[in-house]
Amino acid sequence: MNSHSFSIANTEVPPGKRASAMLHVTRTLRGDLAVPVHVINGASAGPVFAVLCNVHGDEAMPLLAALRLYREIEASKLSGTLILLPVCNPLAFSDFRRESAEQRENTDLHRCFPGNARGSVTEMIARTLAENVLDKVDALCDMHSGGQGGRIHQRADLSEAATGEVRDKSLELCRVFGTGVVHVNNLPPSTAVGYLNSRGKPAAGVEIGGTYMAGPMTEEFVSRIVRGLTNQMKSLGMLEGAPELPAKQYLFTRKERKEANPTKGGYVISHANDIQDLGRWVKAGEKLGSVVDPYTFEESEALAAPCDGVLFFSRMSGPAEAGAKGYAIADAAGLKEI
Repeated sequence: MNSHSFSIANTEVPPGKRASAMLHVTRTLRGDLAVPVHVINGASAGPVFAVLCNVHGDEAMPLLAALRLYREIEASKLSGTLILLPVCNPLAFSDFRRESAEQRENTDLHRCFPGNARGSVTEMIARTLAENVLDKVDALCDMHSGGQGGRIHQRADLSEAATGEVRDKSLELCRVFGTGVVHVNNLPPSTAVGYLNSRGKPAAGVEIGGTYMAGPMTEEFVSRIVRGLTNQMKSLGMLEGAPELPAKQYLFTRKERKEANPTKGGYVISHANDIQDLGRWVKAGEKLGSVVDPYTFEESEALAAPCDGVLFFSRMSGPAEAGAKGYAIADAAGLKEI
């Protein structure tokens, strides 16, 4: 049995119990700023695992999965401690923005760790999260999704700077989430994943789902997130059972990431906006979308796959500015099965 309580934000969570608290950050002109945290302390001893949501304020879908996980996990069957943070950046979330709206630099929480207690408000949030959560955990999953631009994702991210045992354990966290592809990406210590890796702890970043989707798509993506987080806890020994994984998964680097992005602003008509499109194989030259000029009604640009590979980043139909993200493919020429 787990004989130790877990302490966070002046709240003691006994073994086999759950609790919610607020991590105080500072006093702003809007009032007190605090980050909500929910803890399930297992009846048996085990690792401390944290799940971050809404590091980017417009990427809301993962918090629905955190809510479902919090309701479904039974403390009596849990070994270790699960920490869920549904809204890591309340400033950005309340404005439905990717970053905080403040008149200073360093407004992207995703690039502000471990923070600064006397820096921007966003850096203060990062410092609060680092001291109260990241410095206490044994493993981490940093959850992201498509935001207000109509993007949809499905991939796990592994820091390209991770080495040795930290890399191996982080890769395993990415693999068992079960997105189908793992992207070896640029996640420096200023990110939550990179910061945890710098402390010798495994961490995975996950990009999955999107925002303002139809009910069936939302339900399916939320189910995939819950399954992925449950898989990670099984891999960590926090839950019994084996992870539920796809038949094949692939690893690729930034070199193999190929994109088809609009160079002209307009209304993108997407031909790859179903949930089945994420993770499917595409052929070089396949038309994934088209840009229609909203003023002339003419098709101004075709968005075609630049290579054979796995589509892991797409978008819903809607307005898009020149230079916006369109579609991303993991080039088949460099994929490694894992």
